[in-house]
Amino acid sequence: MAGITTAMCDSYKRDLMSGLHCHNQSRTHTGTTTNGGFQVTGVSSLTGLAVGAKLSGTNIPAGAVIASIDSSNSYTMSKSATGAGTPTITSVGDTFMIALFKVGVAGTYSRTTTNYSDMTGNSDETSGTGYTAGGQALTNVDPSLDTGTAITDFSPDPTWTSASFSTIGCMIYNATRRGPIVNQATSVHDFAGTQTVSSGTFTAVMPVAAAATAILRIA
Repeated sequence: MAGITTAMCDSYKRDLMSGLHCHNQSRTHTGTTTNGGFQVTGVSSLTGLAVGAKLSGTNIPAGAVIASIDSSNSYTMSKSATGAGTPTITSVGDTFMIALFKVGVAGTYSRTTTNYSDMTGNSDETSGTGYTAGGQALTNVDPSLDTGTAITDFSPDPTWTSASFSTIGCMIYNATRRGPIVNQATSVHDFAGTQTVSSGTFTAVMPVAAAATAILRIA
């Protein structure tokens, strides 16, 4: 039966175990590069850095990611540095998106949902003034533990301004998942009825980031 059942997607849970999703927030650090070299040494802090994290900054080539973490203050990039120096480098986790369902979906969305294309293939994404297909990028909050439950969050809450549309739920998906699959569904959420905005601001309020309520949690 068509509809939405709030759930974390099975394929996302499986692929977490393979390191294919990174929820780390954006952060900066300094490190020393050599022209043509792959290793960054003297890294000021490895906190929040992970293999696969995207890198940017002076001397950092476009598309470079962390290929390996080599010591307590060094890592290797996937591409060689374009110059020598001690630049400020920004690392970011994956980009997660939130897309909204239209009222009266044709498809069935639950823990078995696998991809944003499931939504578009059924023409089930909402539309209207102030809403762009594909939804909106979310801002990661570093994963943490709350009484033994791993949780993560997105902040600030996503908003659509000067908007006019209706929706009954949303899909969160990873637009930059590592590996060959893109736009893998993370979770689907039922809004418990039709939510409508008319020439105003629509905000998808994230639940409290705690063990029993966080938007994404693994006990």
